[in-house]
Amino acid sequence: MAGRSSTRPAIVVFVTAALAVGLVAVVFSRGAREPVRGPIALPNPDAAAPVESIAGGVRYVSTMAAPEYLVVDTVRPVREPVRLLFLQGQVAQPTPDGGVVTTEAGGVLYVDTKLRIHRIPIHVEGREIVSVAPAPDNGLWAVSGEGELLRLNGQGEMIGNTRQTTFVFSYVASDPRGTAYLFRSPTQPAFRPVFGSTPLLLRMDEQGEVDAVVGNGVVPADFMLAHLASSGRVAIADSVIFFAPFIRDEVIALTTDGDTLWVAKRGLPQAVKEARFEVVDMQPMVDYAPVNTGIALGPDGRLYVLSVPGFSTATSRIDVFDTENGDLLRSGIVDAPLPTLAADKDGRVYLLNELELLTGVPPRERALFSPFDLELLNGGRVTSADVEGKVVLINFWASWCAPCREEMPSLDTLRQSISHEDFVFLTFNEDVRLSPAKKFLEQFGSDFPVALGHGDLRRQYHYVGLPFTVLLDRQGRVVSRWIGYAGAEQLQGIRSIVTAELNRIESMGPMDHAGSH
Repeated sequence: MAGRSSTRPAIVVFVTAALAVGLVAVVFSRGAREPVRGPIALPNPDAAAPVESIAGGVRYVSTMAAPEYLVVDTVRPVREPVRLLFLQGQVAQPTPDGGVVTTEAGGVLYVDTKLRIHRIPIHVEGREIVSVAPAPDNGLWAVSGEGELLRLNGQGEMIGNTRQTTFVFSYVASDPRGTAYLFRSPTQPAFRPVFGSTPLLLRMDEQGEVDAVVGNGVVPADFMLAHLASSGRVAIADSVIFFAPFIRDEVIALTTDGDTLWVAKRGLPQAVKEARFEVVDMQPMVDYAPVNTGIALGPDGRLYVLSVPGFSTATSRIDVFDTENGDLLRSGIVDAPLPTLAADKDGRVYLLNELELLTGVPPRERALFSPFDLELLNGGRVTSADVEGKVVLINFWASWCAPCREEMPSLDTLRQSISHEDFVFLTFNEDVRLSPAKKFLEQFGSDFPVALGHGDLRRQYHYVGLPFTVLLDRQGRVVSRWIGYAGAEQLQGIRSIVTAELNRIESMGPMDHAGSH
């Protein structure tokens, strides 16, 4: 256990050093020139030499403390081109022109090197998109919430046939040529038996068929957990695939044929060798903690890995690796569980305000929310026409959804705190039977409108999981979406975007405007 605890002093020292650097005032020059900035990184006096070995031609390296502390810049770049690495913790996939594409809770966004953001119009017959990557001919690969692999052309239209992905719940990444690779989604564990071996990734051809099996997945003793054990995130260079397992303290480099080049470890305390089922209070539980949550290639040629620094998910850890040998170069702590980060060609990392980015999407590019006409729990009906001209926050929930139970009281408090005549809060219930929904609501004494979907909402709105929250503007277009519940920070983000949208509408009127506020 000594190896696990030895990472804690380094993190404490880093926080102290980072705070000291952060207290130094940033001096701005006039005009649009870049501000005078501090160092990209600071030496770590407590760094220890990595422990390395070679086995079967594979380099294994373990580094408990990086030689440098990464100093994360909190002032947005003005002129320096950057690459967005993560948007609210979601991995961004590089495009040939230097920008990136990513998903934002079902929508597809393009972000250029000046951090200008645009929503890409896609025509996928109402499907919810959970993962996206560049395809040849300026197209896109996309995976839907139903587990389908889609090929889209430059106009966002589906071409060819859809394919049900082998991994049930998949994500997609692509190499610089647009070749697609499928891997298991860490956000949707599938508990299905796997016997014998299983692939780590699948390389797809241009028609969306499996072209090759790449690498070997992990099949734990509890073989129903093979999906979870082999899930993770992927970044791909010209000829090397970088894989960050979701629940293991590893970063792995493989050739495109699946041969392992190196494996790096950092001694993260929450990592387990493999997940197992256990019974707690007569309920089956899975014993694991999240480790790696994202991986991206920076414009400086280094590998950036986003992870959970320990057993608390209140902060994030960002590690910078040498892509050639797996050496850990820098480490830093970010005071956000789902950070938005970018990097420039010199390796400077920027912590960005995702609200500033997302509200910069021109309103005309927003997708329309599907119209609704639903029965209300306490009688009557609610329709899209009833809320026309209003800013509407809609929360999808069900009585059997554990995170919904935690989120609902907080959303009700949020609703009561926004006293604006143009703000409407609705909830869409997904229970098939009425009695569990009523029992759920009786515990909170809430009086907000509850629309009944009778188990049919997912078919219409294609959401990936519950809770699912959507904010609509006055024209019934989607401003933003949130999947799951991430606590107080997410609620503050919702409040900020609601307030910003109300202010935009008040100051600009109901007419559509292309500019951001």
